[in-house]
Amino acid sequence: MSVIIKEKKKREPLAYLFTILFFINYFLVFQQAQWLHKIDTAVYFKLTRNLNNLQVMFYNVISELSSSRMAIVYTIVLLGILWFIRWQIPGVWITFTVGTGLVVGWVARLILRYGSKRVEPEMGYAFPGLHVLGMTILVAIVYIIFLPYFKDKALAYLVGFILGIWLIATSVACIYLGQLHVSDITGALTLGFTWVYYCSNLYIRYAAKLKKIKGFRNSNY
Repeated sequence: MSVIIKEKKKREPLAYLFTILFFINYFLVFQQAQWLHKIDTAVYFKLTRNLNNLQVMFYNVISELSSSRMAIVYTIVLLGILWFIRWQIPGVWITFTVGTGLVVGWVARLILRYGSKRVEPEMGYAFPGLHVLGMTILVAIVYIIFLPYFKDKALAYLVGFILGIWLIATSVACIYLGQLHVSDITGALTLGFTWVYYCSNLYIRYAAKLKKIKGFRNSNY
């Protein structure tokens, strides 16, 4: 986990950029920008022009495996594995990052649903997309924490590529099934990467202090 500390300065400008992009996206959806709604609608009709049962079944499977509920399941499994190999502190941090990230996304969604004048009923109803948000946080964590420790760089690139494709497939599935718009997905992506960065700052600050607590004294971090 020392990679979090070493790479902090490199990720900082990108994190600030994602933060700005998220709030711009949030503001546009809150204000019900008509040009953004036209883009959302155009992409949806483009992807769903030729529907068939096989595609619907495939994207339903992707959507189910990428749901926020499954993100929590994956996190719990990962916590168990990390706890077993004496990475309790990283495991707790990952659980905290995923859990709080989903809560922040849910709160942001509620504010948009009930705080904005909804000219277009569908626009912003699912912003930010929790399916994509949960997967983005988990993928970002793997990129930041686990991939740098791979001794086989080719394998690290392969895993990173597969996870990137999975994130794209999740996004496409949510649009295809009418669960999310493009603006919901861009909001989830920017919020997810931003949230992992800011939570990594908490890790840097409190990991050593957690190691002094009984139950974490034997943990690697």
